[in-house]
Amino acid sequence: MHVLFLTSTLPRWAGDMQANFVGEQADAWLAARPDDRITILAPASQGAPDEEHHGRKTIKRYTYVRPASLQTLAYPAIMPNLKAAPWRAWQIAPLVWAQYRRAKEIISEGGVDLVYAHWAVPQGLVAHRLKAKTGAPYILQTHSSDLSVLSNFGSAGRGVARAMLQQAEHFFCVNAGQLDLARGFYPELATNVTVTGASVIPMGVARLQPMSRSTGQIEIGSIGRLSKKKGLDLLIRALEKLHESGVSPRVGIAGDGEEREHLQSLKRCANVDFLGFLSGKEKEHFLAGCERFAFPAKASGGDVEGLPVALLEALMRGQPVLASRDTNIELLPEWDAIKRDVVFVEDPADIDALARAIVELMTRSPGSAGQAKQVLSRYLWSNLIEEYLEPIERAVKRRTGA
Repeated sequence: MHVLFLTSTLPRWAGDMQANFVGEQADAWLAARPDDRITILAPASQGAPDEEHHGRKTIKRYTYVRPASLQTLAYPAIMPNLKAAPWRAWQIAPLVWAQYRRAKEIISEGGVDLVYAHWAVPQGLVAHRLKAKTGAPYILQTHSSDLSVLSNFGSAGRGVARAMLQQAEHFFCVNAGQLDLARGFYPELATNVTVTGASVIPMGVARLQPMSRSTGQIEIGSIGRLSKKKGLDLLIRALEKLHESGVSPRVGIAGDGEEREHLQSLKRCANVDFLGFLSGKEKEHFLAGCERFAFPAKASGGDVEGLPVALLEALMRGQPVLASRDTNIELLPEWDAIKRDVVFVEDPADIDALARAIVELMTRSPGSAGQAKQVLSRYLWSNLIEEYLEPIERAVKRRTGA
């Protein structure tokens, strides 16, 4: 089977700050299915090659604005880019059109059996149109708040969302809240075999970096793109408050993004190090050296978390974590089994409550989240990929009658 992945974000080069969960899913798929091949189509960016070949995985990038130096919509992510500079909205239509045109060419050239659209908007819209024009079936995957964007367009937008869900072979989402949102558009979703099936499955973890017992470790770590929805500004405010009372854990924040300068300006006395974007051995060393992790996500406008893979990975290594409601950690089906290993924060904007939660986190011993480590082992990609492939292959067989 030849599968065409559509995505609006993908690492552009080795060591890029972009999350690689789409590429890691493709790698796990190909490891499990040696007869399949995957083409990933992503937006172009200056410095990124137009085409890459990695065995049975091919990456192709499309130019959506010329000159290429004006392409500022896709990376690091569309929603934060639009929020920071609304004038970039003029690039949306060219991006969608260029993606559709290039995907259609790949389908006509490469005998594509299935399109896998990561993010309902804009990739799901493109996949829906491709099916109408080429007959190519598609899988739909939502990761965050992308599907809700269509609510902003009234009955027309809701109609588009319903049609997109109805025509998909299967719908994947990373938490139960996203499934509820989708059913608001298409109530029949996954109710019986005559309509689109649905699965709630987080993105997986490629491999786990074991904890280090070396001295001088970071007492609390956090890693991810430095965006407003991560709630790191609230974390720093809580740490400043704790410092005033004589509590000052060593905190390391790894990552880069649009909030970096603002976050650095908030630091006064707290023991916080901004480590920048880490990759390769530096990232592994950081992850191994953190005794605990904090993920105080707070939705910012329409930009919300799906389920941070770094949060899942920390628990899978047995490390205690602080997590807010907006990480959606409690929507995991294993929540009841792992919640004792999580310091849960209802609203991190309540700085006093967040400060108390940090103090509670510091009482947790490194490696003490043993229950979570055992229960969440299913989310290694090598284990998880079959949970994706089984409904996909069942849907394809049902369609072809094989």
